[in-house]
Amino acid sequence: HPWFSTARPATMADAYADRSYGSDPVGFGKTLGIIVVDFQKAFTRPGGALAGSPHIEAAVEATQRLLTHARAAGVRVAVSYVAYATLDAMPHWKVRAVKTDLFRGMPGTELDPRITAGGQSDYAFDKWGASSFFQTPLAAYFTRHGVDTVAVCGCTTSGCVRATSTA
Repeated sequence: HPWFSTARPATMADAYADRSYGSDPVGFGKTLGIIVVDFQKAFTRPGGALAGSPHIEAAVEATQRLLTHARAAGVRVAVSYVAYATLDAMPHWKVRAVKTDLFRGMPGTELDPRITAGGQSDYAFDKWGASSFFQTPLAAYFTRHGVDTVAVCGCTTSGCVRATSTA
């Protein structure tokens, strides 16, 4: 059986291509929406409990440019952030700063103003887990506005951006 072959493909991409992954293009729909994940002050402000990566700063700046053009073109923009009402309301986290700095009303839960500038029509909402779709009203928002293609940007790519992208 080819899955159990001892011959190794040259690359991981070859292994998937050999099994026909990606052979049929999905393409794009008719209406684009953008989801911005976790560009809140806990991650973006200097001294923020989860901040400090130059990659996040670069991502904020690139997203700010993207959103300027998207908003001018009438693209729907949804912005998610992490915030909890109580410690009992949050799932298990291995990150202490999440358990101390991300309660509703705390400075770390405020959206970075570079992301919200000019975005009066953006849909902002809190989320309780990694994915911006899981147990949130995001899918209903995009469905209501006919969005059938989503671009995802944000921070903590290995966690929340990935979880949102694979929802």
